[in-house]
Amino acid sequence: MSDSESVFEQPEAEAVTVEIEPDTEPAAEPAAEEVEEPVKPKKKRKPMSDERKEQLRQNLIKGRETSLKNRQAKAKKKGTLKKAISLEDQEKEEQALEIAQAKIAAAEARKEQRDAAKHARTEAKEAKDLAVQLKKELDELKAERAESKKRKAAIKAEQAEKQKELDEKAAAAQASAEPVAAPKPVLSGRALSRLMRGL
Repeated sequence: MSDSESVFEQPEAEAVTVEIEPDTEPAAEPAAEEVEEPVKPKKKRKPMSDERKEQLRQNLIKGRETSLKNRQAKAKKKGTLKKAISLEDQEKEEQALEIAQAKIAAAEARKEQRDAAKHARTEAKEAKDLAVQLKKELDELKAERAESKKRKAAIKAEQAEKQKELDEKAAAAQASAEPVAAPKPVLSGRALSRLMRGL
């Protein structure tokens, strides 16, 4: 057993009383010396009965067992408790670990395939939406272009009518009006100086 159990089995030593001798030196220098406090004598314990000692031993054993269980449970939670594993158990664990890793890899591959398919579906949907949007914009542009052509044709028709009216008015005015003399040519500076020299 441990050292603490041996404490209960041994009788305790009796307390020793110390007698203090009176100082023979004069009391003139009490401040210079350290004042010693009187030592209190230890009280004697009552002797324990054998039943009480046995009860304390049983409580001690029970407490140690409980403490050990608590420490082991705490260590098991933390994963610090080391177990002695046989070779067969190690092989079984390795096989189980390989199977688990294979299952995990297969699950990850399935997840990646699902993600890739989902991504492809998303891209296809986005492409389809983009195609629909571009088609709408193209239709709008075609409609605008057709309207623009109609406006231009209408404007050209109006301009042609106005030009026709102007031509008719000009022809009517020319027929009714007297011939207008041709305007005199305007001489430039050089032509004017040559003309002057020639005179």
